[in-house]
Amino acid sequence: MPAPPPSESARAFFAFHLKRHREGKGWSQPALGAKIHISGSMVSGIELCTRRPTSKISQKLDEVFGLDQFFEALYPRVIEETGLPAGFPEFTDAEADASMMRLYENFVITGLFQTEDYARAVLRAGQQPEKLERLVAARMERQEVLRRDEPIVITALLDASVLRRSFGGREVMRAQLEHLLALSELPCIHLHVVPEEAELCPEGSFTILCSPGEPDTVYAEMAGGRGRLIDDDGYVAELGILYELIRSKALNAEDSQAAIRKALEEL
Repeated sequence: MPAPPPSESARAFFAFHLKRHREGKGWSQPALGAKIHISGSMVSGIELCTRRPTSKISQKLDEVFGLDQFFEALYPRVIEETGLPAGFPEFTDAEADASMMRLYENFVITGLFQTEDYARAVLRAGQQPEKLERLVAARMERQEVLRRDEPIVITALLDASVLRRSFGGREVMRAQLEHLLALSELPCIHLHVVPEEAELCPEGSFTILCSPGEPDTVYAEMAGGRGRLIDDDGYVAELGILYELIRSKALNAEDSQAAIRKALEEL
């Protein structure tokens, strides 16, 4: 698969010069990956424009190549092209660096667990076709954290209503629920359904990101796909308590799988 020409986009320009600088140093993709603490396949993906660089990767590339804010300065242009809402790129960067995630979702199946067709149906409203496909591609790229050598550990609390709120029609929902069941079998994913009779009203979805040696951060979602990455200790602690309250009302793993199977049967 050839990389697109550098004149096509900021992302292609980034990819072209990454490859140029890497080959100029005589480094293989795995060798460069080892220097900036990512996999060789990630380097390959960035060079082919199938993977999006992060802010942290951009900074490290400048360091290893001895450049003065070249890749780091390009990174905001790459983000602008994705059409992602304000605040979300910072979250996806933090998500890529996290080792553990605790999330609560009360309206749709969370993005990391979405199939491509379901994601397209969720994101479609009000979007032009070209921007829609960029948003879907960005959402699919995020799911790499589930496939890396040391995948992120996720404890997900999903409100029961997301299993029955239809996006894309019966077949799309069937495939999505089957995918959700398959994900629930992975050792890195702990999925719990919050029953409708739990009598909880958290008022919004949120994600708590954890990394060894770093303070926890929270991404709080807002209307219009926007959100804020927050590191205020008091607010993070407050949402940590709320998360545990919700978790105490959630079904265990086995009963949660049974709830998903029941929703499948009722389609």
